[in-house]
Amino acid sequence: MKKIIALGFAALMAGATYAQRSCHSMEVLEHNKQHDHQLEQKMFQIERVTDNYLQNKANQRVTGVVRIPVVVHVIYNSAVAAENISDAQIQSQIAVLNEDFRKTNTDVSQVPSLFAPLAVDTEIEFFLATTSPTGTATTGITRKSSTRTSWGTADAMKSTTQGGVAPWDATRYLNIWVCNIGGGILGYAQFPGGSTSTDGVVISPQYFGSSSKGTGFYLSAPFDKGRTATHEVGHWLNLRHIWGDANCGNDFVADTPTQQTSNGGCPTFPKPTCGNTSDMWMNYMDYTDDRCMYMFSAGQKDRMRATFETGGGRTGFVSGTTPPPTCATPASLTTSSITSTGATLNWGTVSGAASYDVRVRATGATTWTDFLGRTGTSLAVTGLTASTNYEWQIRTNCSGSSSAYSSSITFTTTTGTVTPAYCASRGTNNTYEWIDLVRLGSINRTSSRETNGYLNTGLSTNLIRGTSQTVSYSAGFSSTAYTEYWKVYIDWNRDGDFLDAGETVVNRTSSSSATLSSTFTVPSTAALGQTRMRVSMSDASQNSCSTFTYGEVEDYTINVTATAREDISAQLENPFGVEIYPNPANTIANIKLSGAEGSNSVQIYDMAGRTVFTASIEGNNELSVDLSRFEKGLYIINITTDKGVTERKKLLVQK
Repeated sequence: MKKIIALGFAALMAGATYAQRSCHSMEVLEHNKQHDHQLEQKMFQIERVTDNYLQNKANQRVTGVVRIPVVVHVIYNSAVAAENISDAQIQSQIAVLNEDFRKTNTDVSQVPSLFAPLAVDTEIEFFLATTSPTGTATTGITRKSSTRTSWGTADAMKSTTQGGVAPWDATRYLNIWVCNIGGGILGYAQFPGGSTSTDGVVISPQYFGSSSKGTGFYLSAPFDKGRTATHEVGHWLNLRHIWGDANCGNDFVADTPTQQTSNGGCPTFPKPTCGNTSDMWMNYMDYTDDRCMYMFSAGQKDRMRATFETGGGRTGFVSGTTPPPTCATPASLTTSSITSTGATLNWGTVSGAASYDVRVRATGATTWTDFLGRTGTSLAVTGLTASTNYEWQIRTNCSGSSSAYSSSITFTTTTGTVTPAYCASRGTNNTYEWIDLVRLGSINRTSSRETNGYLNTGLSTNLIRGTSQTVSYSAGFSSTAYTEYWKVYIDWNRDGDFLDAGETVVNRTSSSSATLSSTFTVPSTAALGQTRMRVSMSDASQNSCSTFTYGEVEDYTINVTATAREDISAQLENPFGVEIYPNPANTIANIKLSGAEGSNSVQIYDMAGRTVFTASIEGNNELSVDLSRFEKGLYIINITTDKGVTERKKLLVQK
């Protein structure tokens, strides 16, 4: 739990050679406090509401997804045409906000395992307003030409008398001004509690929107992925910088590690400071580059959602004063391009659709895998299991509302066998040398001489596309250690041979009987499903189809799976169940397993990454944990089965 200390200003990292993010929300807050003597008291009252929300979440007034209407005021220099950013660039920013706040961003899979259990869907969405404050139809975008070259941070862009655009009703709309701030400042936001005449977010045009959503946009790397708006809207919803704007400061969130200062660029994990295991530098409220920000924490979600409670500063956004249009459920649903590991899901266009949500599961499963915010009218799903029945459903998202899900469409994946037969390869004499160890993933085989110098072992392991892997191997010798030629082949494209580029993953010689290791990367284009790995050792150079004199050949099966983000089969599988009760807990927490076997290890970590408890549970038994020595706060429970499968759960200790 972090100690509450006074907020200060963020220090820029001295000597940095990369572009540094510059957010002036805290500077603007301090300026506003000096000119609005009631602001401090208003923000104090909002903090009391937030604290009450955290202590009494079961009594929260607002549940479900909160949808926020947005109006974007584009103010551009008439001499700089690029500042008048396109509708498409604006739409790309709305898409990024929804991905980041709903945890559908593809890069969330890069969150380190230490923090992965904390990354959450905030259940907050954004849409361009369809109705103006006067009730007329609108695109949610206003545009104004100006001769000003920069606007600074004194809110001039929000004042018509200073050449700007006045905000729409700030209690019902999120106002975003896109204009050149100047001074290298990316953006700034107003915290809840400030004047409605200046409430909203300001972002420079070259940092608004995402280059990953289209081409021809006016954007500047490394802040070209739309994360500046995610960061500033976080401030608008009462989040502080993750380092607390002080040396080892406080951001008022329990599950974000205390860190020394802001992080820039793209740090290497772990990066420990202030006694933590690592800074949560991939958090949207740090200062890292756009491509290295991927998560909000559970504690940050709670803090943001507290603003929608009575007295929280953003209550108007759940009052229902901007009713969304009605959405129709998609029709003309079909499934095509069905393989052993994937399929393409197709649907008809719905008038007024902003995006579509698709969900897929194995028929009979209890949970769905969601693909949210999809554009277009098709979705290629990968990572499926061969010879398995699946069902999928879809709904439409309009501006601020969603349709009902469609009825299920079913399909069955194919068998997925590799048709071509692999060529023969073996050694005719293994009296003097043989393969005595092969280790890769879950494969760990030690052996003596094989009959006829060849064996299809029947052993297999899973490898994820795009991951780095280490294969270990060693030779057995009857007496003299001869020089051996080692080659390891993997048929990545599943065409029945090892002749394609990149399919020789090991090619080396050694006269040692010690265990050798080589690393390789599973190609991102590798075909999904089962394929062949061939390990060949000979005292002379050979190829994948050689019959040679001295040595051996062993074959193994590799099951190539999709990335963690794509792998629907891994998401659908629940290897065993874990129940933590009561949760939150006070004096005792019980851990109950179902579907587990053997001895299962239990580790409990605090939010600094320190191990505070270890034990084991045999089979499906229960374990009671005495919490008398636990401090109040959030903990992570890791349960690992004897087969190496890990399940993570959160435990909140309240005293």
